[in-house]
Amino acid sequence: MFILCTAFQCDDEPLEGEFLTDDAAACLEATNVTLDAALAFFNTTDENYTEICNAYKDALEARIIVCGDEDGSLQQLIDELGDCVLDNQDTCQEAVAAKNEAETAFNNSTDVNYTALCNALKDAIQNVIDTCGETQELQDQIIGLGNCILTGDPTNELIGTWLLTAWIGEEPIDLNNDGTENVNFLEEMDCYNEETLVFNDDGTGASVSTSFAEIEIFLEIGTTNQVDFNVTCIDEDSTTDFTWTQTDMTVTITDVFGTNDWTLDGNTLSILIPEGFSVINVDDATVNTIQDLTFVYTKQ
Repeated sequence: MFILCTAFQCDDEPLEGEFLTDDAAACLEATNVTLDAALAFFNTTDENYTEICNAYKDALEARIIVCGDEDGSLQQLIDELGDCVLDNQDTCQEAVAAKNEAETAFNNSTDVNYTALCNALKDAIQNVIDTCGETQELQDQIIGLGNCILTGDPTNELIGTWLLTAWIGEEPIDLNNDGTENVNFLEEMDCYNEETLVFNDDGTGASVSTSFAEIEIFLEIGTTNQVDFNVTCIDEDSTTDFTWTQTDMTVTITDVFGTNDWTLDGNTLSILIPEGFSVINVDDATVNTIQDLTFVYTKQ
C-alpha cells in the first residue's frame, strides 16, 4: 500500500490561478500518467503483475526525468518494485526439489534408461531456470549433459531409421510367376519398398507405411496342382506412433495394436509373426497358403 499512496504525491502541482510553464505542464502530465499506472498496479493479478509493474516503473522513471526526485522517494519506489517478478519462493523450492529427484534418478541410471533419465533431468533443470532464475551453474549442467547419448550405449545402435528389407517365409514361393521361388517374399513383388521404423532417443518412434499388398492364388488353367499368384500393390500413407524400450538385444515396441518384442542383431532388427503370411484362393475365397513370416529391417 505504501507504493500506491506515495504515487499520489506531487510537489509540482500548480496553485489555483497560476499559469503552467512548459516544464510544469510536462511534470503534471507525467504525474497523471504515474497516477494511472499506480491505480493499475493496485489492481494487478498474478497473470499480469510483471507487465503492469514494469509499466509502473517506466512511469516513475519518466516522472523523475521530467519532474525530478529531490527527496528520492520516486527512486525508492522503483527500488522496492525490484525486477517486477512475484515472490515465487514456494514454486521455486518445488522446482528445485523436482530437479534434485531427477538428478538422483539420473545418477542411478543404467545403459538402458540413461537417455530417458538424462532428458528428464535436463527438463527439470530448465524448469528451475524458468521458475527461479538462471545461474551459470545450471546452464553448465545442461551443457554438460549434452545430447543425452551415452558413449558405448547399445541403444545408440537402435536410434535412427530402419528400412524393411525382407519378408522371410518358411518355404520359398514364386509370387511373381517367373519360375523361380524365393524365401524372401519381398524379392518376389514390387511392394513395401519404403516401409520404415524410426527410433528417437527419447523412447518414442514411428512406423511409416507407404504401401501394402493383396495376394491371391488360383489354379493354372488345365491343371489340378499348379498355381499362380496375383499380387496387387496398393499405395497408402500411414504413420503409427510407438514407444520403445531396450533390454540387451531385445527391443520392446508398444503401439495402438499391442506390445511386441523384436531382436536386434548388428544392423538388422527382426520379429517373427506366427502365420503372418496368408494367401486367399480366388476360386472359393479360402485361405490356401499360411506360413510364419519374419520381418527384417536394416539400419540406414
